[in-house]
Amino acid sequence: MSAPRVAIACRWVEGVSGATTIILEQARRLAELGWEVHVYGERLDRAAIQRAGARPHHVLGLPWGSHVKRRLFAWFFERLVRHKGYDLVWGHGDTFHQDVLSLHNCVHAAHEAIFGAPLPPSVGVGHVHERMLRSRAFRLLIANSDMMRADVMKRFGVPAELVTTIYPGHDPRRFNPEGRGMGAAVRAQLGVRPGEVLVGVITSGDFAKRGIAHFLAALGRLSPAAREKVRAVVVGQESRLGPYERIAGDLGLGSRVSFLPPVNDVERYFHALDVYVHPALYEEFGMSVQEAMACGVCVLASKRVGAAELLRGEARETLLDKPDERGLAAGLERLILEPELRRRWAEAGPLSCRDNTWDANFKKTMAALRPLLESRTA
Repeated sequence: MSAPRVAIACRWVEGVSGATTIILEQARRLAELGWEVHVYGERLDRAAIQRAGARPHHVLGLPWGSHVKRRLFAWFFERLVRHKGYDLVWGHGDTFHQDVLSLHNCVHAAHEAIFGAPLPPSVGVGHVHERMLRSRAFRLLIANSDMMRADVMKRFGVPAELVTTIYPGHDPRRFNPEGRGMGAAVRAQLGVRPGEVLVGVITSGDFAKRGIAHFLAALGRLSPAAREKVRAVVVGQESRLGPYERIAGDLGLGSRVSFLPPVNDVERYFHALDVYVHPALYEEFGMSVQEAMACGVCVLASKRVGAAELLRGEARETLLDKPDERGLAAGLERLILEPELRRRWAEAGPLSCRDNTWDANFKKTMAALRPLLESRTA
C-alpha cells in the first residue's frame, strides 16, 4: 500500500502564529510516518515547510479585497488539488471544501466580544467561515478548545458527532520549569530591580483582541503598594502601537511598561516573568498561555481563553468570568502582593499541561483521522 498523500491548505504559513506552529508540527510528524505532505498557501515560509519534510506550493493571491481574495484562494486551491488523488484534503479555515477542517478562529464570537456587535457581512473571513460551517463542507472538524466546539455547534448548527476537541500541544524541551535561570538576562534588559514583580503578555499580535488596553487599565488601578512593585512587558506585533503607549503614559506607567516586537526565543521571556497575564477578550486557545504554564509561571486568565480549560486547582477555580479591567486589577493586586499565592499557581501550571505535548496532540489527531482514511480504502 502506498503512503497516504495529504494536501494542507492555509493562506499564511509563516511567522509565529498558532496555526503555523500547528501545521509545521503535524506536517513533520506525518512526514516521519512516511506520508507525502503538501502545504498550499499564499504566503509560505518555504524553508520551514521543507525542514518539516513537506512540499510547499504557492497559491495565487490578491493584495486587495476581502470577499474576493478569500473566495479566489479557496477556488484556486480546490482547482489545484482536484485531480491530484490526495487521500486527505486538510483545510485550516480558508477553503470551502475539505475532508478535515482545523478551525483556529471563531471570527463571529471574537468580533462580538471585542466590539459588542455582530460581525459585518462585508468581512471576508466571516463569509468563508459561515458558508463552510453551515454547508458542513468537511467530514471532521477539529476544534482547539471546548469553548470553540460549543460556539460552532450553537452558532452554525454543526452536529456534535462532526466536531472533536484536540488542544494544541507544546514542546516540553523548550517550555519547562527547569529553565527559569535563563530569564535573568531579560529581567536585566527590562530594568527589573530586585524585589520587583514582572508581569506580562506575550502574543503574536492583534492587541485589540488580546485586551492589551484592559491590561494597561488594570495596571493603572493597582494600589500604590502594588504599583511600586510592578514592572510590565508586552511582547507582540502591533501596527498601531502609539495608542497603547499613550494609554501607558496617561496612566503614569510609561517608565514601568515595555513594548517589544515578537521574538523567536519566547521561552526566555516566559522565564523572566513572575506573572503571565492573558487578558484576551476572546481567545480560541492561546498557545502562549500553555507555554507559560509549562514554564512554571503563574497565569492570570479568564474563562474566555480556551487554554484556561487546562488549568487545574486553585488557578482554575478563580478564573475570571471575563477580562474586564476591575477583575484583572484585583487578580494582579493579589498576585503581586502575595508571593505564596504566586508560587502555588506557578507549581500547578506544569502539572496542568504535562500530558498535552505535541506528541500527545498528534496521537489524538491520528486517532481522529483514522476513520476517514479507512473509509477511503474500504
